[in-house]
Amino acid sequence: MKHKFGIYFCFHLIIVLFMWSSPFWLSWKVIFLLIFLYYIQLLFYGDCILIIAQYKNKRREITIYTQILENFNFKINRKRLVFISDYVFPWVILGIAFFWQVILK
Repeated sequence: MKHKFGIYFCFHLIIVLFMWSSPFWLSWKVIFLLIFLYYIQLLFYGDCILIIAQYKNKRREITIYTQILENFNFKINRKRLVFISDYVFPWVILGIAFFWQVILK
């Protein structure tokens, strides 16, 4: 699958950067709500709506992380990266937020 870079990719990248920086300026409770909404999106649409818009695909085989890494010629396991981006990264972000805002407070 040829990677498409354009407005959807840029918007998606901004959202990802927003989420990775969010533990330092957004309440962990709001982050938890955003994770919940992300899972609702996956439940109803089967994939990220920006990936669907960009690739017209609902097979859940590519993420923005896949796009970036494959563009730099990294060989990756797409299924594993989908799993990590869905079930590891959100909870890592929440964990960082909780640690930063509650434990270190």
